[in-house]
Amino acid sequence: DLRLFKNLLFSVNLFTGLLVFVALTGTTFLMPFFLQGALGYQARIVGLLMATIPIFLGVTAPVAGSLSDRYGTRPMTVIGMAIMVIGYIAMHAANVQMPLWELVVRIVPLGLGMGIFQSPNNSAVMGSAPRERLGVASGLLSITRALGQTIGVAVIGTTWANRVFWHAGETLAGGATTAPIPAQVSGLQDVFLVLVGLIACALGAASWAWRRERQLARLPATQPSD
Repeated sequence: DLRLFKNLLFSVNLFTGLLVFVALTGTTFLMPFFLQGALGYQARIVGLLMATIPIFLGVTAPVAGSLSDRYGTRPMTVIGMAIMVIGYIAMHAANVQMPLWELVVRIVPLGLGMGIFQSPNNSAVMGSAPRERLGVASGLLSITRALGQTIGVAVIGTTWANRVFWHAGETLAGGATTAPIPAQVSGLQDVFLVLVGLIACALGAASWAWRRERQLARLPATQPSD
């Protein structure tokens, strides 16, 4: 039922969820290339470091869900995406001289922001759908998540490879992982700038929708009484 998309809250939260999953999945896909290929960490260290994102997501998601019940879903999703923007800006400065502890500090906002965003966003999508369309809403939520993950690996991975070839000055037959380390790192920094723009776009859409909803909520109070 395409009339579901007439609901502003429903449509915007699906859209922002799609962009967030594109960004986070693309990050999860690319980071091992940087950590193991460029920085030279062993696979077990890379795995532990990558676990930072789901750990903070799991810790903050229940708290964010509870706070969204009290203060509303839209403020929490906006706060979550704002934290993710900060995280991606911080990750843009990643380089081969960066110590492990500093890298962890820069990754934490990604998991923290995603945890704050996801539970309220899921609640908003399901809560804005009519009761008789909850099954469809749940299906669309799953499709959005899977589509974002698929696009994230394909598009962000391709963007990184193209930027690595550009910095290397040639297209390498062995792929982007055979490029000089400085070219790989510069390509990753370019990708993080793209991801900053992507999450900022989602943040802008959510902020606009929040403002619009507040305006609509005030309309009845401004109408003259009989």
